[in-house]
Amino acid sequence: MSKLRITVVGAGLMGAGVAHAFARKGCQVSLYSRRSQTLEEARRSIMAAESRLAVSQSGQSEYVSTIMFTDSLEQALADAQLVSENVSEDLLLKQEILARIESGVSGDCLITTNTSSVPISSLASALKDPGRFLGMHWFNPPVLMPLVELIAGKETLESAMDQVETITRSIGKTTIRVRADIPGFVVNRIQYAVLREALHLVESGVASIEDVDKAVKSTLAPRWAAAGPLELMDMAGLDTVIRVSDILLRELSHTVEPSRILQRLVQEGSLGCRSGQGFYSWTPERVEEVRELRDRTVNRLMAMDEQALGGSSL
Repeated sequence: MSKLRITVVGAGLMGAGVAHAFARKGCQVSLYSRRSQTLEEARRSIMAAESRLAVSQSGQSEYVSTIMFTDSLEQALADAQLVSENVSEDLLLKQEILARIESGVSGDCLITTNTSSVPISSLASALKDPGRFLGMHWFNPPVLMPLVELIAGKETLESAMDQVETITRSIGKTTIRVRADIPGFVVNRIQYAVLREALHLVESGVASIEDVDKAVKSTLAPRWAAAGPLELMDMAGLDTVIRVSDILLRELSHTVEPSRILQRLVQEGSLGCRSGQGFYSWTPERVEEVRELRDRTVNRLMAMDEQALGGSSL
């Protein structure tokens, strides 16, 4: 059986991660960027991630070394069966690159975007055949995170959704279908609702940065790893949820602007890990330590989930 031919356009953090995820499962992957420096950084990022996986899992994948890194879009798109677009979150830039992708692939090639915020139908307007186009939203790091959101635009064909879902599941990922083309889709809308309240609690002096993080890591995170929010509402009792909602919902933050503390940090140049300072101070060693802890935690949770579902060979 021939290998699935995947082209990833855009070799930044997410593009490199998507290429890694496909290659690790035996797909023939081409990774494109117009800048050779970006490609070299992507190569180093993938190999570093693969080394971490080799420690926590069962050794390095023989397929990762087969990724083709290229600054020729024409070469990258040759014989592609599925394209994953991963350029910056800019509507016009994405529309331009998607139009170029469409002109360089066969009529039956599936075209996807890894946008986390730009409406799928707005991007599809740049294409002559929007029926084969959909959102395929990955999470960082793509090689580890099990979920991919699939988002249909107004003209996306059901058959295209089915084909992309089959491909996604064939590389060991699980999927959800987002039934409306809304900003943020599902995961980011839930995430940013939590982030808004977390920032509000810090700004209001209710709790420190460290204690807000501790509250999530020690309570919400382990609960949500075991059961989703609607499952947990059933377990708590829906009548109880209504009583708490009557008291609490009106007290939560309803701001529609980025938080003042977030804006101040950005204005100061405190951008997080890449600048060495954000809510916390970051050294390269601490970044690597936290990244490794994240990867180990996700691996352990996935292994526990497989055992619970009977997927373990033990």
